[in-house]
Amino acid sequence: MKLGKFYFVNFLLLSGIFFGCSDDRTAGGVTDIGNSIAGRIYLADGETPAAHARIVAYEDSWKNSNIADSVETWSDSLGNFAFDNSAEKMQLLYASQNAENFLAASIQDSMKIILGNSKSLFGKIESEFSGSVRIVGTNLSAALNSDGEFSFDSIPAGNISLVFVKNSAPQSHFEFSANSAKEKISLPALKAFSESDSLLVFADASAYADTSLGISLSDAATAISVSLKSVPSETLRGFVLPVKFNNQIDFSLFAEPDSFKITDERGNDLSFEVDYWTPQASQGVLWVRLDSLLADCEKVNLYVIHSNDSKKSRAYLPADSILAALHLFGDEKFNSSSDTSKPFGFIGYGKKIHAGEFISLDSLNPFTHNFTLSLWAYWNGKNGHHQILFTKRASPDSLLFQWYYDTINSAFSIYNVAHWDSIPGAVSAVDTNSWKMLSLVSKNDSIAMFVNGEQIGEAISFPLYKILDDIPFLVGGNEVEEESWNGAFDEIRVVQKARSAEWLRLEYETQSAAKN
Repeated sequence: MKLGKFYFVNFLLLSGIFFGCSDDRTAGGVTDIGNSIAGRIYLADGETPAAHARIVAYEDSWKNSNIADSVETWSDSLGNFAFDNSAEKMQLLYASQNAENFLAASIQDSMKIILGNSKSLFGKIESEFSGSVRIVGTNLSAALNSDGEFSFDSIPAGNISLVFVKNSAPQSHFEFSANSAKEKISLPALKAFSESDSLLVFADASAYADTSLGISLSDAATAISVSLKSVPSETLRGFVLPVKFNNQIDFSLFAEPDSFKITDERGNDLSFEVDYWTPQASQGVLWVRLDSLLADCEKVNLYVIHSNDSKKSRAYLPADSILAALHLFGDEKFNSSSDTSKPFGFIGYGKKIHAGEFISLDSLNPFTHNFTLSLWAYWNGKNGHHQILFTKRASPDSLLFQWYYDTINSAFSIYNVAHWDSIPGAVSAVDTNSWKMLSLVSKNDSIAMFVNGEQIGEAISFPLYKILDDIPFLVGGNEVEEESWNGAFDEIRVVQKARSAEWLRLEYETQSAAKN
């Protein structure tokens, strides 16, 4: 669906305050139990600690009609405060002392909050003549008059999510910063971005040139909305989303990935890398790292912004326990100089494996703790030989780890020095002559195989053998020529953590949506 192109660098991009499914709402201290929220509060001068200030963490979002829950604490004499294991749904923070306050849109485990003075707010929703607007994280609400206008006498300083509510249901939202020294904020008229989207944007492009609003026309932004087939049941952090582009953007404007950047709804720059980018065919796939893919998220809204000073970094980060992420578009290390051919893979190009060939990951070693191995595999079927998925072996006769099709037992199997086992049901699930996402998860001395994001049978007791030898880690084959994989590979991943079933399901669904 083409959402259209519009030009803006408004509050949402300058101040980084858009709420969305890809928000980084919690930082590194987050655990599966809840948020570890701590920080320090200062008065408006940015230097004087706000002693004994009130701090409230709210469960609220623009999708709600009102606040669902809250917890409260107070800062100490030095302005320090902390919440221990607050619910993960607590995503907003309000702080106040006397007449100064602040509304934070992004909860982190270490925050610096500078209080400010409340503001009055005036605005208008174009072509709307009834309903109301509310400010997320507060009990503030204002009715629209017959001209679609609304006003608030006093809103907090900080990051504001303004929600248009009609027939008691949230319809759309607009995000902006109320951090300036102004006592009054007058927003230009707002309108729905499109009938099928929940964003509000400026109705009149001339408002973008109003420098008093801190807005310029120097960059071009195109909105991209990625709908999820099914919503996550848990929040996934550091999730890498493949985004397929065709007619959603102007490829003449965004011809070179080095000349644009990707941001989330709140204006935060997102790391991304290119699988393929073919402007002449108006096609491409980018892999975009989301700080958070929130539970119950239905879609991810992104912006592609023309920028000459954009800074690129890989989407698959070592900080996320990623040891290897190969797109097989020239980033693999192949052992053979023979003609391997580059058939179209599952996403972009893949690699056909011939007898005696394999992809080397050098001395990469995920076998010191929990791990996940994943790839897309096209299987031509049985050929009377073992067929390798992943292996670490010191020699043809010295096997340390192997995940493979076992021709003797007609089963997909796993092996290490201490153990061997087959995976019942995997052969029929993998099938032949079609692409399948295969994943192997080792967690707490058990191992499970997933096909297309679904676990095959029960997890198998499989004590981890900690391989410490500096030997090659190979994909698709080994030194035994006839044991190479009979088919093709694409999108190889090695992760030093046990991915959850929900993570693998979302990987399968989002990658399937970006397939060739």
